[in-house]
Amino acid sequence: MGRPKVPLISKRATLEAALRIIDEEGLEELSIRRLARELDINGASLYHHFRNKEDILLGSAQLALEEARLLDSPDVSWRDWFIDQARLYRRALLDHPALVTVILKQHPHRIALEFYDKAVRILLQSGVPRPAIIPLIESMESFTFGSVLYTTAAQNDTEDLDESFEALNEARHAAAAHVDDEQLWECIARSITDAVLAAGWTRAAAHENIPTSSHK
Repeated sequence: MGRPKVPLISKRATLEAALRIIDEEGLEELSIRRLARELDINGASLYHHFRNKEDILLGSAQLALEEARLLDSPDVSWRDWFIDQARLYRRALLDHPALVTVILKQHPHRIALEFYDKAVRILLQSGVPRPAIIPLIESMESFTFGSVLYTTAAQNDTEDLDESFEALNEARHAAAAHVDDEQLWECIARSITDAVLAAGWTRAAAHENIPTSSHK
């Protein structure tokens, strides 16, 4: 059967099905044949919307990141806005951990250009020096992506180690009982934000002609 002249299903419906397969069965299970079977169509029909499987993976990643919607401009503290936005991004990644490698392969900015462009504009309007913005974003991304990968791996590793590693086992149990992953993430995220500004603020302020005492 050849490719039909009229698409049998919408692009978004296709991506929703692809994302469902990735989330429930794993990245390796997604194929043109598997997706076509899920949608009850001929595989050739998918080429109305996509060039290849890689196109579908990128589209699925973009769809997953829609959950990390851009928040309105900050009313008080741009730092709080920045952390809240990063938290949404982290939650979207935790909901779809199999796509982390797909996003990193392309570089996160390339997956959601409009999102990042608007975020930069908001930070500029909030008084963040232009040279500091990309280091802020990339430092937060590096930490968040690593956090998601590690958290996902830890969630899948629930068995105790050999009894000879008693100290490590006890430390793992203590952390599970007393440490809230999201609170820990936020604590470190805020420290990263402050550290990036402390490291680059003087030089950034000089370039932007902004007094160092003006940052909030």
